[in-house]
Amino acid sequence: MKLPITGGCLCGTVKYSISKKPIGAGNCHCRTCQRSVGTPYMPVLFVHYQALHITGIYKEFSTESASGNTMYRGFCPQCGTSVFGRNSGSDKIRPVNASTLDDPSIYKPHMDFWVADAQPWDVMNPDIPKYDGNPHHL
Repeated sequence: MKLPITGGCLCGTVKYSISKKPIGAGNCHCRTCQRSVGTPYMPVLFVHYQALHITGIYKEFSTESASGNTMYRGFCPQCGTSVFGRNSGSDKIRPVNASTLDDPSIYKPHMDFWVADAQPWDVMNPDIPKYDGNPHHL
């Protein structure tokens, strides 16, 4: 994986670069992610907090996660693209929506999580591990 990894929103107002190799990658099937991106899951790249460099003005929408932490979802106020997030319970990891990568082909999920909330019509890769809730190894 070549660094930096870059991406951004649909209209180009919000852009980011990732300066360090991501910690992991997985598909989140929680109901909040489903609603925030309008799809059955959000492909998430887990990056080191300090490795995510953001340019452009974005807004955040906060929700309470199942763990009781506050999840802040960063999105572009112009086009509405859900780009990245941050969790009040961690200052080490930031989730980035892998669909917003300039080269989304580099995304290789190694797990599905929050599959307890997955839609019955959502077809998942049977070859990667499944977690009913949050994976505890991140």
